[in-house]
Amino acid sequence: MRILDAQMRSDTRTNDDLKNLAYFGTEAVVTTAHALRSFRTASDLLDYLEDLVANEPTRLGTCGLAGYVALGVLPDAQPRRSHYEVWRTLPTLLEHEAVVAVGEIGAWSDDKTAWSLFERQLKLATEHKLPVIVTPPYDLPVNMTYKMMAKIEKIGFPPDRVLLNHTDETTVEAVLSDGYYAGIVAGGGGTSARRAAGLVVDAIERHGSHERLVVNSSMQAGPADVLSIPKLIAELEESLDEATIESVVCGNAAGFFGISLD
Repeated sequence: MRILDAQMRSDTRTNDDLKNLAYFGTEAVVTTAHALRSFRTASDLLDYLEDLVANEPTRLGTCGLAGYVALGVLPDAQPRRSHYEVWRTLPTLLEHEAVVAVGEIGAWSDDKTAWSLFERQLKLATEHKLPVIVTPPYDLPVNMTYKMMAKIEKIGFPPDRVLLNHTDETTVEAVLSDGYYAGIVAGGGGTSARRAAGLVVDAIERHGSHERLVVNSSMQAGPADVLSIPKLIAELEESLDEATIESVVCGNAAGFFGISLD
């Protein structure tokens, strides 16, 4: 079964971890920019983004994975000093052939600065005809997911160009019903493969469709199970047919990002 991991932070993982992913069936990954560390200046952040685009797809390739990149600025990654240079340079980076989305982005607090950063990157996605990966904060994820959905609707950004990640029992049905892609995490964020499989099956039963449902590992620094998606597939085989499973672990994400694995 083909696996496209729709969101992970591959730059936090070793080559051995990535080779294990490939060995157990993952064919491609979308690695996202994130708050890897506190960036003091715009130059620090740009150096990180440029390195991610220039080098990470190659590293992923040497590990047997087709590597794609999403570029965005999370609130915790904003430089402490003036960052106008970021907005001057980021548009050029978004045109790189490896870049398939803007992300991760997210409003992590309900204040003017957070919403300005969020809206600015939605505008960039519009200008560059790219989808976006939205990550809610670890605290108040449900509250901020709904508020970000309301903001996206108000701006008029197409919901079918948005992957709202870390959806759960509280949010997944609303996310799908409103036309967004719903990301269900297997292994990362404390969600076991078994629980993630339950979320997938329940979402399909309640929504009546597996379309726009996307499984990903959200793998990042720290302890991680590189077999989380294969384990989820094994759990899903008890309830779903092979074509449906492959859609949620590969096909839906490939369509969202415009990735061809043939």
